[in-house]
Amino acid sequence: MESNLKYLNRTAVANLVARFQAEILKDWESECRKDVEAARAQSELALRDSMPQFLDQLVETLLSHNPETEAKKNTEVAREHAEDRATQSEYTLDQVIIEYHLFRAVIMDSLTVHGFADEESRKIINEFIDRGISKSAVRYMELETEQHQLQTAEIHAVKIEAEKASETKSVFLANMSHEIRSPLGAIMGFVSLLKDTVVSKDEIANYLSIIDRNSQHLLRIIDDILDLTKVEAGKMIVEKIEFPLVEFLNDFSSLMALRARENGIIFEFKCEENLPEFVITDPTRLRQILSNVVGNAIKFTEKGRVELHVEYHEKNLEIKVTDTGRGISDDQRTHLFQAFAQADSSTTRRFGGTGLGLILTQKLSQALGGDFRLVKSELGKGSLFEVNLPVSISQGTKLISIKSPEIKPASERSMDQTDQLKGFNVLLVEDSPDNQFLIEQMLNRAGAKVKTVDNGEEGVKAALAQNFNVILMDIQMPVMDGYEAMRALRKKGYTGLVIALTAHAMKEERDRAIAAGFSHFLTKPIDRKNLIDLLMHLHHPFNLSSPIFSDPK
Repeated sequence: MESNLKYLNRTAVANLVARFQAEILKDWESECRKDVEAARAQSELALRDSMPQFLDQLVETLLSHNPETEAKKNTEVAREHAEDRATQSEYTLDQVIIEYHLFRAVIMDSLTVHGFADEESRKIINEFIDRGISKSAVRYMELETEQHQLQTAEIHAVKIEAEKASETKSVFLANMSHEIRSPLGAIMGFVSLLKDTVVSKDEIANYLSIIDRNSQHLLRIIDDILDLTKVEAGKMIVEKIEFPLVEFLNDFSSLMALRARENGIIFEFKCEENLPEFVITDPTRLRQILSNVVGNAIKFTEKGRVELHVEYHEKNLEIKVTDTGRGISDDQRTHLFQAFAQADSSTTRRFGGTGLGLILTQKLSQALGGDFRLVKSELGKGSLFEVNLPVSISQGTKLISIKSPEIKPASERSMDQTDQLKGFNVLLVEDSPDNQFLIEQMLNRAGAKVKTVDNGEEGVKAALAQNFNVILMDIQMPVMDGYEAMRALRKKGYTGLVIALTAHAMKEERDRAIAAGFSHFLTKPIDRKNLIDLLMHLHHPFNLSSPIFSDPK
């Protein structure tokens, strides 16, 4: 039987494609969802993308007087379609090409219902879609190449950055090794000399002074590393405590004046006439900030002076530290607030230090809600640093008029007294023989009687069998640790004073100790003065309303 369908010229084909565009797109979408995996999860709008415009351009090409020229002009939309698909990780180039082949098949099937497209029309349609496939493939490959180049560049940049960071940290670790080994070497060396039987009293005093100084330096290095690690991990806990500001500044300045005098320079403390009598912020962190900035200024000032100037404006402390030191170059400023870096390697060789002080000061200032910056510096003439910190004041706090604060050397109680803790019975629960001996010596020389046991289990038994004024208990011990022992004592109704001893110098550890039932908290290494001061408070209990702690970081 002869078919009733007729041959359609390109004008008729164009009119049919335009008329049935919606059906063509719907059928194409349905076929894509069956045959193209990436298309199945696409919304209708996302799947069609620029294909309606592509279909419009096909119609324009069929109607054009010069279809070949029109086709070349209008297939730019194919590049855009490929660009869209290339941004979706689910699509591969093969799937994009399949979409175009399905597009061709759906158009041809649609035309078949109404007649046969003539040879010219079929040629135009095939060449148009083939050109679209070609354009898509080229653009797809271009984008993949660009993406690969971008990834390669990013990988290279990350590699360079990692190498720089590794190099910086390697330098830091080398400096840190030196910083730790130097005081450690001094400690070990002078301890060895003290073992010599032929040592005069003056030599002993000198050696012990050197050992003490290097021990404190070693502790400061470790504290700085721990603090910076906490700040960068976002684990820094800031306290809000009300304290006497002027007294705080005077005490601090007294210590700095002594240090400056030892360096052969002048230290001057100036403040505005009106400062609040009390402020609310974290005094431990404020002291740390001041110690770093002023200590740094004293360290790098070989002659002249260092000045600490404090002002108070609208609940904000403005602290300026000026020195007549070596100054900082423009190039050195770029590395000034980077962790593990100093102004230059010669600084480390000449003055020592970990390179953590300034970045730690900046981080601490920011943790308190303020900032720390270098205001100005000139090589050979000195620098000006500024700290701005918001502080709170209680209602009714007075503003004190101060013209010339007097700086007095800090006084210390003699540690040679032997009756400070006379009649005081102490239970020491500590597993380290060296620490046992050290603490026993400290307490015995102050007049206390000490019973020592090796672990928490023995500590619980001893505490329940005999009366003690206080228990000193290490946290980390074999058999039974300090926390478990503390819980066991409180569970059995023990109400005596128990002081936690721990090498974990973190505020979180202090909070955990309180929660476990400890009365007080001291961090290792145990400072003799802190220990005796605390026990004297307990021996003469005139103010035990709140726990007394050493300064955990």
